[in-house]
Amino acid sequence: MNFAGLTKFLSSVSFLSLPLLAFSGNYTHSNIDLYLDELNKLHTNQDQKEGLRIYTEQYLMDEGWHSMETIMEMELIDAKGNRSTREVVKKTIEEDSSPDKTLGIFLSPRGIKGTAMLTFEQSLGADNQWLYMPAIKRVKKINAQNKSGSFVGSEFSWEDISTTELTKYTYKLISDNKSHWVVQRTPLYDYSGYSRHVTWVDKTNYQTDKIEFYDKKGDLLKTLTLTDWRLYENRFWRPKHFDMVNHQNNKRTILKLSEYKLRNVDASSFTSLNLRRSASNIR
Repeated sequence: MNFAGLTKFLSSVSFLSLPLLAFSGNYTHSNIDLYLDELNKLHTNQDQKEGLRIYTEQYLMDEGWHSMETIMEMELIDAKGNRSTREVVKKTIEEDSSPDKTLGIFLSPRGIKGTAMLTFEQSLGADNQWLYMPAIKRVKKINAQNKSGSFVGSEFSWEDISTTELTKYTYKLISDNKSHWVVQRTPLYDYSGYSRHVTWVDKTNYQTDKIEFYDKKGDLLKTLTLTDWRLYENRFWRPKHFDMVNHQNNKRTILKLSEYKLRNVDASSFTSLNLRRSASNIR
């Protein structure tokens, strides 16, 4: 993908427009009630309440990691079995008073190496996003309009790789077995490419290890399987292997992640003014 194509693609990417009032930050069981106030009103029967309880527990278990960094090796496999790869370093910081901030910098292929994107997640309204392109040595702000678009030609969409705020969905427990809860998530934001997700949540650690994505017509579009889970600081679970299969076009994308580094990210990198410098400092 050339730089003109990358700019056009990223300019068309949209992020959530959420009709719920929610204030993001770090929460515990004792102070999350205000954050969940409006969401609770949408969960009235027992199955809905149980689905929300499961995902609230997952959300709270993952609070407090502060920052993390990993390198993603992305393998794209087309319907004929042809393969191509991309490599991205991803850095994320968690702040007490605002949603997460994410910095992604391409390491390969050569044509987009050094391209960097900075995202400030939002619980309400569109995310703020900036793009640095080394070919023109400029940082531009992206006006996102279609979050369901493909992430650099892969079977992951921008929606799939975003940080999952609890208030982006409603929840409903649809089945229960010895090892997993099966919970349906329904997107609440305007620009989702999906009608619903069906998720499998492991009862031993409250982590989601399988997701089925259904398109706007209600047909199964993709299945994501998350494996090779690692526990960090005896609290934070992270998968190192993501396998996304598109059932409608027979394509597949595999993400292999390096070991996560927690509490090792310089917060000064997460500004649009420093985006060019951050990209230049990557190997």
